[in-house]
Amino acid sequence: MPKPWEKEDWLALAPRLSIGADASIEEVPFPTSRLTEISDSFWEEGYLSLSPLFGEDELPPIRDAIYAMAERNIPPVYIYLYDQPWWLFNRLGALLRHFVGENFGVLPNLWAWHLNRENAQGWPLHRDCDAETVFGEEDDVFLMSLSLWLPLTDTDESNGCMYVVPQSRHEAKLSPQKPSLLDARALPVAAGSVLGWPQDLYHWGGEYTAAAKNPRVSLSLEFQNRAFEPLAEPLIDMGRLPPFEKRRGLIQDQFAKYQHIDPNLRAGK
Repeated sequence: MPKPWEKEDWLALAPRLSIGADASIEEVPFPTSRLTEISDSFWEEGYLSLSPLFGEDELPPIRDAIYAMAERNIPPVYIYLYDQPWWLFNRLGALLRHFVGENFGVLPNLWAWHLNRENAQGWPLHRDCDAETVFGEEDDVFLMSLSLWLPLTDTDESNGCMYVVPQSRHEAKLSPQKPSLLDARALPVAAGSVLGWPQDLYHWGGEYTAAAKNPRVSLSLEFQNRAFEPLAEPLIDMGRLPPFEKRRGLIQDQFAKYQHIDPNLRAGK
C-alpha cells in the first residue's frame, strides 16, 4: 500500500496554500439591513443565494489545487487539508451567527466536487439531515443547522448547478414524502457566490453536459447551533482548526459516511 503523503507533500502540490498557518480573518461585512433582507428571502424561499462575496485572488489558489489533485486522481475533498477553504467559510461568520447563533460549530460533514466530464453528476436528491431542523413559527422561527455550498467556478444547468425544492415554512410539520420534482428550482450562480439551506431541504447536483463551458468545482460545509445536542461529533471550532493529522482523519471518515449517496467513493492519499 502506498505510503500516506506527509504535510510537506501536500504543500508541494499546492504551494500557494498553507496548512496550520496563523491568520487574521477579515469577515465579509453584512450590515443589519442586509441580514434582514437575506433572512426574509431565506424564510420566504426556503434557501439563500448570495452573489459573489470573495476577492478575485481568493478562489484561484484553491481551485488550482483541486485541479492538481485531479491530475493525480486524488479526491477533491482533500482540499480541506489546507487552511484556505476553511478561511473562506470563516469569512462568512456574520452570516452564520445570524442563522445558527453566536456560538455555532462546524459539523464534521464536509465535501468538495470537481465535475469535468460529460455525464458526471453531483449528488442525487437528498436532505443533509432527515430530522426536523427548523423550529418555531412566524417571527420566532430559528434553525438548528445550516448547509452552505460555495462554487469556485461559474455553475449553470450545463455543468451541474444545484437544484432545490423550496418548501413552505408555514407548514407545521415536514412531509415524510419526497417532494415533487416539478417544484424544483435550478440555482445557476457565479464563482464565489454562496448558496445555503436548512438541512431538511431536498436538493441535488445537476449533470455535467457537452454544452459545459467550464468544470463545476465547489465546496460545502455544515454548521450547527450549539444550543442543540450535536447532530454529529466532534463539532469543529472555526477559530481553532484541527491540526494536519486530525484533518486527514476527518477527511478519510467522509468516504464511509457518504457511500450511501455515492457507492463509488474511494479514499485517496
